[in-house]
Amino acid sequence: MRTKNIIVGTLILTAATTIVRVVGMLFRIYLANTLGAEGIGLYQLILSIYMLMVTFATSGIRVAVSRLISEELVLRNYANAKKVLNQSIVLSVFTGFVSAFVMYYFADYMGSTFLNDERTTLSILYLAPSLPLIAVSNCYKGYFYAVGKIAKPAITQVAEQMIRILVIFLIMDSYLPKGLEYGCAAVSIGMTIEELFSLVLTWLFYIFEKKPFKRSSVKADNMVFKILGISLPLSATSYLNAILRTVENTMIPARLLIYGLSAETAMSLYGMIKGMVLPILFFPSSFLTSLSSILIPSVAGDNAAANEKKVSGTLSKVLHFTAISGVLVVAVFVAFPNEIAIAVYNDVQVGLMIKVISYVCPFMYLNMVISSMLNALGEQMHSFRVNIIESALKISIIYFFVPVYGFNAYLFALFLTTILNTIMYLTRLLQVSCIVFDISNWIFKPVAAGAAAGFLSKFSYNIFIMNSSNNIFSLISSIIILMLLYLIGLIFTRSVNFSSININEIKRLIKR
Repeated sequence: MRTKNIIVGTLILTAATTIVRVVGMLFRIYLANTLGAEGIGLYQLILSIYMLMVTFATSGIRVAVSRLISEELVLRNYANAKKVLNQSIVLSVFTGFVSAFVMYYFADYMGSTFLNDERTTLSILYLAPSLPLIAVSNCYKGYFYAVGKIAKPAITQVAEQMIRILVIFLIMDSYLPKGLEYGCAAVSIGMTIEELFSLVLTWLFYIFEKKPFKRSSVKADNMVFKILGISLPLSATSYLNAILRTVENTMIPARLLIYGLSAETAMSLYGMIKGMVLPILFFPSSFLTSLSSILIPSVAGDNAAANEKKVSGTLSKVLHFTAISGVLVVAVFVAFPNEIAIAVYNDVQVGLMIKVISYVCPFMYLNMVISSMLNALGEQMHSFRVNIIESALKISIIYFFVPVYGFNAYLFALFLTTILNTIMYLTRLLQVSCIVFDISNWIFKPVAAGAAAGFLSKFSYNIFIMNSSNNIFSLISSIIILMLLYLIGLIFTRSVNFSSININEIKRLIKR
């Protein structure tokens, strides 16, 4: 029954994540149309420093809460389980307030010196109070994950997003006329109120929750060192990654200025890529993430049981699905880049960037999935080393070559590091598993099917446009046709073979 509850909870969380991504994508469109490319660039700069401070505030404690409470409940150490939550909250209050103090006190320095734009300072000030709220609410969410009550953090995830959007809608018209600085500040206020709402809601869920902490005569142990023993290694990894990502994000507009672009143009290009193009390209991955969140846990279980055959079978299916999904995304974005950009952002320049960067989508998707696989197989340190190499290489290219070659050097860095990252991930996965990478059925045949489907669907789009004035209807219809033609191509080339699907294997995965 417990296993069934875990799967049901995973599906609920997956549905919530998908809803949040859809709503978040629509909200990004609103922000792009409201703030413009330069405003989105400013917003992305603010987010880079904010996410760094969130990493310091949360310090990996949610994972420690979830893991330790789960372990103590299984061992029937109810007093210890309760103490894990209480002591984690105390630690989170400390890390949250320290992070908030640093962010508030050094807001001027972060904005003017580190981010090289004084317009970010006001937003940093407004975001600082949210840090202790995030830290404490993460403890309660970790508790709900531990006891298998996934629906409650899932509901919170959706509700807090709605609150943030509502607040921003209500105050944006009052702030934006004062300038982009105040427009971004309105977004920051909405994010802080979102975190306050999240904490209150999770706390209420906890208060009215029937606790699994049964009375025990055994004195509880001091769990602080156990909490820190799990959270600190996770924190160190997160800190380093967050710092490198922040350096990378803040360096791009600064090096474009040295290249000779104006501050407005540099910020607009940065905002277009980070805040408009990449979210569009990553949007289809929400469904891939959902698939991974359901299938990947089975890898860890089978690996622990030394069942190499089942591990390799599951990994192969997920990799195959990821590869053909990535090729499909490339086909869609290469066939209709301008049409999608106009429909979403009403900006043809975004369409050009979508078309260029879409070619790296299969590698981005494989990165995401293979990283999860390696973590399931206990290869976290290898993933960490690969991420460090990727970030260091990308930062070096941005620092030395963007001032000479401009934005093309950043695109080169993005392509080179993503492909290199994928190769290193895949090489390690092949070393620690028994899978065989089927390059013919997973790459060559899907690429051929995608190219044919893209060409034919583009032809059908032109026919729709000639006979209909509704561009959105024509675009959606043509994308559906592309997907159907792609599926037919995969079946025709035997890249996918429905007769090989093992019904018993599917039932086994569902029951896990």
